[in-house]
Amino acid sequence: MIFMYFCAAMKRFVLFWAVLLVVSCTPASVPERGGWNEEPYRALCGLLQDKSLRGSYAVFDCDKTTILNDVSHTLLVYQIEHLEFADAAGENFLHGLQRTDFILKGLGRTAAEMGEWLSVRYAHLKAMLDSGKTLGEIHKEDEYLDFRAGFLAFHDAIGDNYEYGELCLWEPMQFSGLPRELAKQSLSYWLSQGRIWEEEWVSSDGRFRAIAEKGLVVPKEIKELYSALRKSGITPYICSASPEWLVEELACNPDNGLGMDPDYVFGLRFLDGGYDPGYRQPFMEGKVACIDGLIAPLHGGSQPVLVAGDSSGDIPMLTAYPRMRVGLIMNMHRGAAIEQLLKDGSGRYVSQDYGFAL
Repeated sequence: MIFMYFCAAMKRFVLFWAVLLVVSCTPASVPERGGWNEEPYRALCGLLQDKSLRGSYAVFDCDKTTILNDVSHTLLVYQIEHLEFADAAGENFLHGLQRTDFILKGLGRTAAEMGEWLSVRYAHLKAMLDSGKTLGEIHKEDEYLDFRAGFLAFHDAIGDNYEYGELCLWEPMQFSGLPRELAKQSLSYWLSQGRIWEEEWVSSDGRFRAIAEKGLVVPKEIKELYSALRKSGITPYICSASPEWLVEELACNPDNGLGMDPDYVFGLRFLDGGYDPGYRQPFMEGKVACIDGLIAPLHGGSQPVLVAGDSSGDIPMLTAYPRMRVGLIMNMHRGAAIEQLLKDGSGRYVSQDYGFAL
């Protein structure tokens, strides 16, 4: 009997120390599994537990990678719904486009014609507001339904008919002259929804239709990953093809849980109504130039150990660094070119389902 008690006590003693050993050997920086797929979670934990990586850095895209949805698109949707355009309206919504005289595929009109069409309707809708009509009342008007569907259809046509760099310039030019407070209101409103969703906008005659993507979410898994990287001595950066000031409004607001400082956020920069000529804009190959010229020198010229993105615009930075340990792909499973990286055979690229468990 004494021997049995002794054995039971020894089992409890061994179990206690085994649990203590596991806890002590598991870094506090490893985040909970949450909505992570198994493969990226395993790869990220390996990264976080590697003490040799202290002093290194990671680079994240913003839209649809660090956050769910897109800060620029949602601000544009917010402007349309609130009829808030400043300088863009005076430019007939065309600023940033080099050529406006050819027929846009999918619209059957030139950009110049589409810009004039939007400008006339916007002026009429603003006149309704000035006359005392509420936004709620205006939203029921056919002219408003035409304006909102036509605007987003024009946006989509620019993406289909112009170089990516022109779209990246045109969209932020629609924010020109807006008070920062309006952008803050947009971010606050979309984040407060706690979800992302799509609405189809169709003009009253059915000629124009487009999808408005609504809502913004900063996934808890990403917040925890950013925090875990810092605890492990790996500095996270954001390199985005959205306006730098707008990304900063979201990422550097302590209420949003990313804990970013403006010095670690890189995005599009503008000067005198166009791109800042003294700065390589971080879209496509420009993201690599941004990393090499502005981030790597802060880390002795080393390459990032982690790069995360979701679209073809992120492929250059996901493929530029042979010493990158993990290439994290936020995968929307739409057959996009970025998914081909998962077949390269290196094992460095891992796929995370977009949206986590939301």
